[in-house]
Amino acid sequence: MTDGRGLDLRSWAQSLLASRRIIIACIVGFLVSWLFFWYAVPSWNAAGAVALYDLVSGNVAVFAIGTIATIGDDVWIPLVFYLYVFRKKQYDWTSSLTIAIAMVTTTSLVTVLKLLFGLPRPFQVSSLGLTARFETPTDHGLPSGHTTTAFTLATVIWSRYSQWRIPATGLALATGICMIILGLHFPSDVFAGTFLGIFCGTFATTMSNLRAHENTQTQA
Repeated sequence: MTDGRGLDLRSWAQSLLASRRIIIACIVGFLVSWLFFWYAVPSWNAAGAVALYDLVSGNVAVFAIGTIATIGDDVWIPLVFYLYVFRKKQYDWTSSLTIAIAMVTTTSLVTVLKLLFGLPRPFQVSSLGLTARFETPTDHGLPSGHTTTAFTLATVIWSRYSQWRIPATGLALATGICMIILGLHFPSDVFAGTFLGIFCGTFATTMSNLRAHENTQTQA
């Protein structure tokens, strides 16, 4: 048992161990997404990107798709503020901190993995003839940061707010699809981001639960 002070690496290890089945499944899923789409059947990756890109045309439709993707990426910010300031339930305060920690983990891992894999985005592959809609990012493609963020939030919400499960999961799925339609990501990036988001959300939620249990034992 810890005294609640300082860097507690033991709780990190305990969090990974407690949710090891989901964690392992996410790691395997992430790697399979990369290997399958980039090495086993790369033509499916390109074909999927082009097919979804061609589904939508017109400035209004593209703007709507871009808005959905932006909401999926940024909605956690006002949600953390709302839960922290206007908490109505006993665990809203810890939920806000859990989401914030999950997002820090997400941002860090996405940045590192993008640099590690160094894979292009669809609009950067000249043979596909796609353009970047809504924005023109300069970093690498895999994993999709927007998708990872959306699924991280959905995972935390899934474990804490049953009434929000369907909307959060729907938004996460829509965010991933929208990023392909916008020409910003391949299907591989979205699948990898999905698994990474579940990983980050599970890790943060499990660690929060473990620390809450330790605090309860300490107070007892």
